[in-house]
Amino acid sequence: MKNIKFILCILIILLKTGNVLSDNNIFNVNNIEIDKKISKNKEKTTNLAFQKGFKKLASRLLLEEDFKKISTTNLNEIKKLISYYQVKNIKKNKKDLILYNIFFDKDRIHEFFYQRNILYSDLIDTEIIIFPLLFFEKQMFIYSKNYFYKNWNNQDEKSLIQYILPVENIENIQKIKLNKNRIYKIDLNDFFKEYQNSNMVFVSIDLKEDVAKVFLNTKIENKKMSKNILITKNNSSKEEFNKNIILEIKKELRDLVKSQNLIDVRTPSFLNAKIKLDNKKSNLIEFKERIEKIDLIDNFYVIEFNKDDVLIKIKYLGKIDKIINKLNNQKINLQMKNGQWQLNMI
Repeated sequence: MKNIKFILCILIILLKTGNVLSDNNIFNVNNIEIDKKISKNKEKTTNLAFQKGFKKLASRLLLEEDFKKISTTNLNEIKKLISYYQVKNIKKNKKDLILYNIFFDKDRIHEFFYQRNILYSDLIDTEIIIFPLLFFEKQMFIYSKNYFYKNWNNQDEKSLIQYILPVENIENIQKIKLNKNRIYKIDLNDFFKEYQNSNMVFVSIDLKEDVAKVFLNTKIENKKMSKNILITKNNSSKEEFNKNIILEIKKELRDLVKSQNLIDVRTPSFLNAKIKLDNKKSNLIEFKERIEKIDLIDNFYVIEFNKDDVLIKIKYLGKIDKIINKLNNQKINLQMKNGQWQLNMI
């Protein structure tokens, strides 16, 4: 009788699973600010917030070329993608603003991308260790008088990528000088050996009067890639040109990182995993609550169960190593043991 009650608890907790949506996920766009001076019409300010929110979401998720494809999406289509939104009146810098938090529906967004053959990235809070080296008028500037090293993080921007610049290091100065004539071949693992990071970038900036020739030597998600960029000055001032060089390089790096984290909604994956039971329903409730916070898990359901464990099937998007990391972030350990995936609460 005791076992029957326990099994019924399992059914109640796990069989009621379907598509899940976290309250704090990559499809939420927060802090869209609209100045009240724009209009006294609430519908007009809300529509403007929807458009700004959609562009912010698309910019965050998509590669630059895909963002351009959907940047002109009309308001009616955008409205269909929204689950709900929150509004708050605030005062900021002596301005009366309306603050919007917009919650886009995951399934509708997936369908929107699917119909347009677009892949998206789940890029969130990524770190890159980076070093920008400046060549100017046949001189090399490593730390001293290197505008890009000193100002790399001075741009007032909200970015999903956090850039970390290495502190001044005599050993690295020597490595750069030794490789001056073949700087594009510098060993990233050796140069950044003091930093444990899967994302490393060495930037060589050859600055001329009207153009900057940039070479990116990168290791993104442990994959080596390189790229040449040509940035023209046009009619900008020297300061504006230097700032634009940083912005253009960051734009390229965002796309490189996104390209290694792309998700194709057309090709979901599945895995079967066992959860050990301890005769307490609380660990099942906790497991369900944690797994529902993972955006890349589309749904999960019970295949079989007994008094010792539950076998569940998980439908997910993206790569398995990404799912393992997401589960670890929720303190759920996923390991392959004897040919079977095992899930354990940490």
